[in-house]
Amino acid sequence: MKRLVRILPHATIVMVGMFMFFWVLDILNPTMNLINRKASNKLMIIMLVLALITSIMEIYHERRYDRLKTKDDT
Repeated sequence: MKRLVRILPHATIVMVGMFMFFWVLDILNPTMNLINRKASNKLMIIMLVLALITSIMEIYHERRYDRLKTKDDT
């Protein structure tokens, strides 16, 4: 379970990158129609930015906790 908790934020960052890539491709080549237009695009971008921020914060807190734990062990 702990391993999943550590991997999940990294996987979220990868997924956010993929969706941003699909979004850019959809703008550059709309005939591919990877993502639908208008409101759904805006909502997806908001969701992706929030997920990215959350993942970065989680990784930061995880590494900070690990540094504090290592420092206390010495």
